[in-house]
Amino acid sequence: MGKADAAGDALSRVRFIAGVVALCCAAAPAVLRAQKLVTLEIRADNDAFDFWEPPPRRPDEEYTSGVRAALQLTGAAPWERWLHRHTAPCGGAVVPCATHTYAFGQDIFTGQLVDNDTTHIKGTRPNAGWLFIQESSRIERANRLDETSVTLGVTGPPAIGEVMQNFVHSLDPGDNRPTNWDMQLPFEPGVVLAWDHAERVLAVGEGKRFGADFEPHAGASLGNILTEARAGVKFRTGFRMQHPWIPAPVDTSDNTPGITFFADATMHGVARNEFLAGTMFRPSAHVDERPFVPEYQMGVTFRLEQVSLSWVAHQLPSEYFSRTEGHAWSRIEFVYRFAR
Repeated sequence: MGKADAAGDALSRVRFIAGVVALCCAAAPAVLRAQKLVTLEIRADNDAFDFWEPPPRRPDEEYTSGVRAALQLTGAAPWERWLHRHTAPCGGAVVPCATHTYAFGQDIFTGQLVDNDTTHIKGTRPNAGWLFIQESSRIERANRLDETSVTLGVTGPPAIGEVMQNFVHSLDPGDNRPTNWDMQLPFEPGVVLAWDHAERVLAVGEGKRFGADFEPHAGASLGNILTEARAGVKFRTGFRMQHPWIPAPVDTSDNTPGITFFADATMHGVARNEFLAGTMFRPSAHVDERPFVPEYQMGVTFRLEQVSLSWVAHQLPSEYFSRTEGHAWSRIEFVYRFAR
């Protein structure tokens, strides 16, 4: 296949994805009329955001990039309403209450290359893209949060991981390393069912100048893309810190900023990770994944009126046996809260 054919094929995939997004957007007004908007969330994950490292030393491998846009609305998700007939939509002082979220995103994983070359190091993971849509439903209580979600997506060339990485690298070729997508997971549809539970304990300073809390959490995922159980704890402290999932009503007359620092430690018990184990329904490149992987996070959130901006650093040890080094990546997230 020549460069022109490859470019045309990539453009066709982009147009197809754009058509799906346009169709969803066309249907959205009818859905939104019956529900109230809660938040708009946009996040970007990238190892280029590891700001403690000088740019030439920041990695460009493993989980190297991710983007996600999400819209949160009041009420339970349509597929879960039969379970929560008597749960009111969030928006007032009534608890428990329900919200649900529609999200669209892409994750990109790449193997390690020989320095200044496009040859994959022996034993490294295959490249992979994951293009997905997600619907989740949350039941919120004062000291408890339960969330269930359904994620549908595709791997392989239709996930346009190669297209997006090459496009981003082309914007600044001098500071980006070469890429090689010859060893890529093939096409496979994917589904992930997930449940997550969090509790808020030892909370102090609610609504006051300084506050802190602990949030133990646990969850599980089931699907061909990811099957795992997880558990951990999160600690938060800060100035004018809000409740983690039931924020105070928007007060546009109060322009005092808030800042929250947080840290999290989570243990993942992994039964299957498609981006390491390879596709389930056909042979593909793969590596032997480690069954237990701890994850550590540290971050900060700045809040001003209806806008929040967060930076979070993630640290993982090696996720598979043929790799000895860990990997760090970071997240930047923007959240806009609609006035209720």
